[in-house]
Amino acid sequence: MKGSILLIEDDASLLQYLEMHLTSNGFTVHAYNSPVSALESLAKSSVDLVLTDVKMPEMTGDEVLSHLKTHHPEIGLIMMTGFGSIEHGVNAIQKGAFDYITKPFQGPEILARINRFFKLKTQGTIAFTTNHGFEAPKRVESSTKETKSDSPSDVVTETIDFKLIGSHPRIKALIDALPQIAQNNAPVLIQGESGVGKEVFAGLIHYNSDRVGKPYVKINCANLPTELVESTLFGHIKGSFTGALADAKGAFDEADGGTLLLDEITEIQLNVQAKLLRVLQEKEFRPVGSQHAKKVDVRIIATSNRNISKTIQEGQFREDLFYRLNVFPIVIPSLRERKDDIPDLVNYFISKYASEYGMAEKSAAPELLSYLVQQSWKGNVRELNNLIQRGVLMSGSSKNITLAHIQNSLFSTLESSAENKESQELPLIPIEEMELQLIKKALERTGGNQKEAAELLGISDRTIRNKLKKLRLDDQED
Repeated sequence: MKGSILLIEDDASLLQYLEMHLTSNGFTVHAYNSPVSALESLAKSSVDLVLTDVKMPEMTGDEVLSHLKTHHPEIGLIMMTGFGSIEHGVNAIQKGAFDYITKPFQGPEILARINRFFKLKTQGTIAFTTNHGFEAPKRVESSTKETKSDSPSDVVTETIDFKLIGSHPRIKALIDALPQIAQNNAPVLIQGESGVGKEVFAGLIHYNSDRVGKPYVKINCANLPTELVESTLFGHIKGSFTGALADAKGAFDEADGGTLLLDEITEIQLNVQAKLLRVLQEKEFRPVGSQHAKKVDVRIIATSNRNISKTIQEGQFREDLFYRLNVFPIVIPSLRERKDDIPDLVNYFISKYASEYGMAEKSAAPELLSYLVQQSWKGNVRELNNLIQRGVLMSGSSKNITLAHIQNSLFSTLESSAENKESQELPLIPIEEMELQLIKKALERTGGNQKEAAELLGISDRTIRNKLKKLRLDDQED
């Protein structure tokens, strides 16, 4: 077994799902819906990590953390919160939590955080203290297997959440430049098409820097409501606008001492761009409604999938902000430009998702690899990732993933795409919707017999039950 986990969650369905998911991934799990009973069990059971909800009737997650720090400082803790409060998560980490995750989350997300805890614990890079919890390591090391042999020895090309794969000269050049880029505080601007891996490289910069133990805050500028952009970035004081019922911290406050990723920065309006320039120049900002500037120590990483020269010419992006950000001009090539990397990417995604779904080892059939290399990949690596995840699911108990698994007629949209002679692009279907359709079809074929449906899909009947609960279905609906 990988390690022992004490699971505390008062939601019965989530408790069952997490217990099944973590057990199937090699952990010993002690599951409780009562935090009091869970903590009492520590007198009898030895555990490495506590995974706890925040809001529970008997006691809060913060109280669980306080108890551990006082009585069991050698045990780690990860919090699960349904409130999405960055501030609460940061405070929890400052009090000694190893990490926190916001609900709703996917199985791979929580598993990544747990695996990171045990990886760092095994390496001895986590220091247990009664007052400050875990001292983050200066650098997250990767295994020899996952690190390119021809890349610098001190370069991390993989963390739990980020992985850079490929032997294309421009990808290798990025790996070579990573230490120099990471080990300073200069702003970074990463350009490239959607799906090429801009956020992946941004994450590697943070995890290779001396700020790795500090906050890493990510903001998608394209999704910010116009009226809340300034408040989201800089925070606000009570009464500064309608609905400002209390003081609130912004992303710069939350990222103080760490790294702030501004994804798709070219989507921010010009007046806010001017304030961003001030932060970069003067290392200070003013919350909305405040007359007082606040000093801040934040490294900015920005990304864009647009032609920035064109946006500057059109008056949509400040030229002075561009030059301030563009200290390290990074452009990540499209997948079309590095098709020789596709087999490596395919093998990585197959291994990843086969493990995630508890399936046996699989491989891509030659015809599938040949087909994939011929595609134009408008969605780049993200599109390939989604497609391979679909193929792993569709392959069931088969050891080989074929073209037929990707173009399976269970999905009418895929059928129509195959019949369209003008386009060979494969449409993207949300993975959750694909799982739902697979389960429905399997249950239809087996007359509602979950055990037989599970065998048909190559997964356990317990997984079927938990997926149904997660998708809020029952046997009658199927």
